Amino acid sequence: MDAGLRIDPVRVRGYTDQMVATIMRMIEQGTLKEGDTLPPERELAQKFNVGRNTLREAIKVLEIYGVVERRTKTGTVIRSTNLDHILATAFAGLPVNLDLFDEIQAFRLILETGIAPLVMEHIDDAVIARLEHAIDMMGSTSDIDAQAEWDFNFHAILIELAGNTIVSRTFRVLGEAIRSLMRLGKGIAGMELSLREHRKLLDAVRERDTGHYIAVLREHLRTGRQFLER
Repeated sequence: MDAGLRIDPVRVRGYTDQMVATIMRMIEQGTLKEGDTLPPERELAQKFNVGRNTLREAIKVLEIYGVVERRTKTGTVIRSTNLDHILATAFAGLPVNLDLFDEIQAFRLILETGIAPLVMEHIDDAVIARLEHAIDMMGSTSDIDAQAEWDFNFHAILIELAGNTIVSRTFRVLGEAIRSLMRLGKGIAGMELSLREHRKLLDAVRERDTGHYIAVLREHLRTGRQFLER
């Protein structure tokens, strides 16, 4: 990393989040690249206008996210510049509870119903075959992780049809958090229910009926809550 790199100083002392955000932004812009070494601790603290303890807190957060790693005799090195992966890792650590369920499913409801008209426009026999395959594979295994993965793939197929890269990217970033909720309705307790729900969605897709699809999707996204309420 260029020692003369310009870093906007933190205006509020101890504001670790601002330091983390600045480094993440520099990665996004390409100013910092994978393998780059950050300046020595003293110099970096001066650039940010913060104390060294505050700087260490920020570096620790970046370590937890997998953005940097500390190497003996080398210093702090940029480990990953894939921000989608970094964010996905952060979301993957969220505890599975009713609050998370309600927030994730509310987000999905807005996203997946919002693109429903576009999805219906792109339904064809090949798409229907892929959706049928996902349901078949979901039902063919007793492995809960595999069941959840095929569930995720089913919805990802539909989301990709909208042709919106931001929507698709957001869904992938939230992937691990979404999969963790999908696992709730799998296994002996919920697999048959999950298969019925997905077949209803597939029937609505076959009909190319946007209103019916949205109604079934709304019900589908609420169903898994019962597994947390037990």
